[in-house]
Amino acid sequence: MKSNNLIMFDYDGVIVDSLQVFTKNYIAACQENGLQEIKSEQDVLSLFENNVYKTLTQQGVTAATINGILVSYERRQSDYLDKLKLFDGMADALQRISLENKVFIITSNLSEATESVLLRQGVTCIEEIMGAEKEKSKINKISKVMSRYKEWPAFYVGDTKGDMIEGKAVGATTIGVGWGWHSIEKLREGGADFIAQSPQELVSIISRYGRREEISGILDKYT
Repeated sequence: MKSNNLIMFDYDGVIVDSLQVFTKNYIAACQENGLQEIKSEQDVLSLFENNVYKTLTQQGVTAATINGILVSYERRQSDYLDKLKLFDGMADALQRISLENKVFIITSNLSEATESVLLRQGVTCIEEIMGAEKEKSKINKISKVMSRYKEWPAFYVGDTKGDMIEGKAVGATTIGVGWGWHSIEKLREGGADFIAQSPQELVSIISRYGRREEISGILDKYT
């Protein structure tokens, strides 16, 4: 593994297999706060074609309502945290990637809940978790972390079209994962630089192409 790379991960759909738990509780939280039109898994997934909170705002949802949804969601998901499992191979992949790289989690979920699941699964190699309660824009969070490591190649690993759009907006190399919430087609629509079909391939991509000068000319192999 090459050193001095900045690797930023989304959480839901990348590290943890949470689609059913997330959508069930997010739909309930939306409806509890008057957002009755969010009523199916597909309704939720469509929000992630860009930043979920930006999408809600564009649909006319107020900041107060969005914050209410987060509070409701946090309360509801607390009953399910001990049931969440990491995708097979992800704990090992995170450990291997963290050996010589800085690893952050940048998520639309909540930091405390994310940390609790990871610690229960024995994952202790994360530098920092930046959840929605700290800042709702992933673009702003990715930019903040990249500003700390200006000379380092930066990667953002996500599973939705919105993740790819946000990572590329700030100049990170984007890696879409083939086991997440959105299809590979959606990831490509978002401009994914690489597609990883397994956690093992994710490790390989970062190991082989962890320098900016080595990225140029090889992206078509994975996209």
